[in-house]
Amino acid sequence: MLDLYNNKYDRQTLKDNIYAVKLLDILKTQTLDVTFVVRYILNSKYQLDDQDQIITHEMVLKYQPHISMKKLMQEIAYYNSDDDSVDDFETVSNREN
Repeated sequence: MLDLYNNKYDRQTLKDNIYAVKLLDILKTQTLDVTFVVRYILNSKYQLDDQDQIITHEMVLKYQPHISMKKLMQEIAYYNSDDDSVDDFETVSNREN
């Protein structure tokens, strides 16, 4: 299990563990690029926890101050769900068994 509050992780590690941690915890503790935020943090496909479902654009800007609203909106506009590269939750959970 990742220790998000005491360690920084690279993008690949976060992607590999996307279903094992709360997105809100990732948002609050890690330095994220705007693409990761749009593909995973704001994507309802990965929001398994109730707290994750309430993440807003404003929360992203608060916890990731290096991201501007303009960049966030641009990335959302250009986002293509076919770019997702993480298997769905069921596929990932079946691998663990």
